[in-house]
Amino acid sequence: MPKQNSATLLNKYIWLIDTIYSAGRISREEIDHRWARSRYNDSHENAIPERTFHRYKDAIQELFDIDIRCDKSAGAVYYIVSDEIGERGSAKRWLLSQFALNNALHESRELKGRIVYENIPGGIEFLSQIVEAMRDGKMLRMTHRSFSSTENHVYDIAPYCLKVFKQRWYLFGKSPEHPAPRLYALDRAISFETLEQSFSLPKDFDAEEYFRPYYGVFVGKQFKPELIRIRVIPEAAAYLRSLPLHASQEEDTPCEFSYYLAPTFDFIQELHTHGSNLEVLSPAWLREQFLQDAEKTVQLYKK
Repeated sequence: MPKQNSATLLNKYIWLIDTIYSAGRISREEIDHRWARSRYNDSHENAIPERTFHRYKDAIQELFDIDIRCDKSAGAVYYIVSDEIGERGSAKRWLLSQFALNNALHESRELKGRIVYENIPGGIEFLSQIVEAMRDGKMLRMTHRSFSSTENHVYDIAPYCLKVFKQRWYLFGKSPEHPAPRLYALDRAISFETLEQSFSLPKDFDAEEYFRPYYGVFVGKQFKPELIRIRVIPEAAAYLRSLPLHASQEEDTPCEFSYYLAPTFDFIQELHTHGSNLEVLSPAWLREQFLQDAEKTVQLYKK
């Protein structure tokens, strides 16, 4: 059988995750039954070969840190450990929801045009190659052009992790050109080349812990976390309860929320999107900044 490319394998891995996760608990027989009807079954097999099945399970554990287990006492049913996609698994849930929708659309072509996606500007064509380099510990050579430049720039990057924010994918990694790791927007990437040079991920690096103090893509030790308190109208409070702005969100009193994070540009802009429905209570400097911004807006409309 010809060697499968990384994009094809990635689709099969996520198909298996989605199949087991959506079922809750599922027998191997039912997995094979669904596989026989799947668009990803390019070899048209009636079942996933045993060795292939376990190879997929091992790859899923390595790539996604998702543990698929077998409960033999219940008749050999497979399941995903519940906390694998729990509090620390928002990225996993997002990936699964995206794949589940994409798979449903491909399997039900009559629904074409009846589900509207948010557009992602670009970069998704590089995801498989980046994931493969992350898995193999290989450096990447990226050709990139920022919005502020008219020329391409080439970076050699140790790919630490991927992050998605506001419909854009970002690669977080360390380049010899910079003293600290940084984020690179994939929609501004022109090409990637996987190098033979290897890198070692720092032993103390945890992607979710690293990004925990931040909202968005402005990250780094120069941004210090602090306590931020806001008050919103009841309708806005309901939205914040259902979809918190940040993992640190706490509702101190009805309609008053607090956050502990670095108040970077991205977070401040997010607060601004709520307009007059939101009031910054503290810190004092941020409250004053919002007052000045409001005065500038008033002056703009007086012209």
